[in-house]
Amino acid sequence: MNLKKMEKNQKNKINKNFFYQFAQEKPYLFWAMFVLSLMVVITGIVLSIEILEYSLDDLLDFKIPPPELQATAYLIGEINSGKILAKENSRLHLFPASLTKLMTAIIVLENSSLDEEVLISAYAVSMEGDEGGLVTGETIKADDLLKILLLPSSNDAAKAFEEALEKKGKNFIELMNKKAKEIGLYNTAFFDPSGLDREGNFTNTEDLFILSKEIYTKYPYLGEISRLKEAIVYSTDYQVVHQIENTNILAGKIDNLWGGKTGTTPEAKDCLLTIYEFPFPGKDDKIVIAIIILNSTDRFGDTIKLYNWVEEQLLMSH
Repeated sequence: MNLKKMEKNQKNKINKNFFYQFAQEKPYLFWAMFVLSLMVVITGIVLSIEILEYSLDDLLDFKIPPPELQATAYLIGEINSGKILAKENSRLHLFPASLTKLMTAIIVLENSSLDEEVLISAYAVSMEGDEGGLVTGETIKADDLLKILLLPSSNDAAKAFEEALEKKGKNFIELMNKKAKEIGLYNTAFFDPSGLDREGNFTNTEDLFILSKEIYTKYPYLGEISRLKEAIVYSTDYQVVHQIENTNILAGKIDNLWGGKTGTTPEAKDCLLTIYEFPFPGKDDKIVIAIIILNSTDRFGDTIKLYNWVEEQLLMSH
């Protein structure tokens, strides 16, 4: 046997004999020291974890102001804490355009099953715009119609959902406004499910932040749909094929995009609501950021600037 190995074995043997003898002769003192040592080790681990962990307030204590944007109004907030990180004209009433369809989708989920079949009427197809390519007389599942509503932002799909609920004796617009009040959107009103300027829907970025939290915490399926880059859906008889693309060009490009919605009309200009999940240092948790842009001439450019600003500040804070 190797000499060094023999010496090591001998030392191990002596150490074992010492602790055994000590435990036999002074058992109370031995166990008291053992418990004390264990407490010291546990305390050290706990203190180490506390040192490694960051509080959310510390991480969100941004030192550098946000960049200049094209938007008339914007807001960036953390959904879990409700903390507003930056805002401009956040209480100004503006047209939401097709951001309206996020509330439309909520009403659909609360009043219809995803397997429910929706008949597409000629009146629905006559709505402004032809996004989604719906065909008069086709029947499509609510699940697939939701994708057509949210990805290509189909006004036809919004009207078809409104008609489907009317057949059940429900007033879609009343349900939208009732839900708005329930969740605290006191500066928002809906007059149609699509977001057309002439109908007069209005909101502000503070209310849209509340809506973002509601969607993130209670309607994860809307995130699953709205972060898709594209999809293919069919009529129930498979005779009509819909190849649809997301109007949100950030879908498929930003990995931590949770979901969102675009909106564009002449009066509303460019609008965009997006939600992102950032890792929380030292915790198995997420920092959830909502970025809301209203009345911009460059919604994607504004959003990317704010996204980069948030990302840089989070890196600097830890």
